[in-house]
Amino acid sequence: MYYKKSSSLIILIPARNELKNFKNFFLRLKKKYKILVIDDGSTDKTSQWLKANRIEHLVNKENIGYEKSLIKGIKFIINNKRANKILTMDADGQHKISNINKFLALEKKFKTDLLIGERKYKNRIIENVLSKFFFKKYLIKDPISGFKLYKTDKLKKINISKCSNLFLVDLLIKFINRRYKIKFFQTITKKRKDNPRVGNFIKVNIKILKILIYVFLQKN
Repeated sequence: MYYKKSSSLIILIPARNELKNFKNFFLRLKKKYKILVIDDGSTDKTSQWLKANRIEHLVNKENIGYEKSLIKGIKFIINNKRANKILTMDADGQHKISNINKFLALEKKFKTDLLIGERKYKNRIIENVLSKFFFKKYLIKDPISGFKLYKTDKLKKINISKCSNLFLVDLLIKFINRRYKIKFFQTITKKRKDNPRVGNFIKVNIKILKILIYVFLQKN
């Protein structure tokens, strides 16, 4: 609606109370790419700022969470846009804009259906454990990375509404089970200065432990 860029790529970003972190990041991003932001019930005037800066966004009246916000954005893009690629990024600016061209180049070179930006440095020990276990089982690292490039035509074939509160690891496994082409490459992320919005230390560790159990129970 706000954009006339010809790129078939849309960058999808869920955001909750990240206004002070994403202002410069978003302004730099929108110069080159189409953006869709999902304001997940923010109370820091996120939507007002996005509207003032003509950045396309959807607003959740209440906080519905990271996964449901991404699913909402993916559905909106599939139903309303012509983009054939969706790149998910975090709103805190940890993902480097310079890596986007690398994503696109690797996707073109390897003709991937899903490309994952593997973080060189994880935030928690349990994330490293999950990454190593996932690699041992599926030969893929960093399944909970928020930096992923999806092919839209493959997303259309999956009922993403059934994905649960698992940082979309279950969506990744659906790609694996369908034998879609998946690759990963290592990226270096910026360290955020304040507390993450995904939850406190205990809550996030419990969630990742649940993901570990979920992955362990999956049949190869």
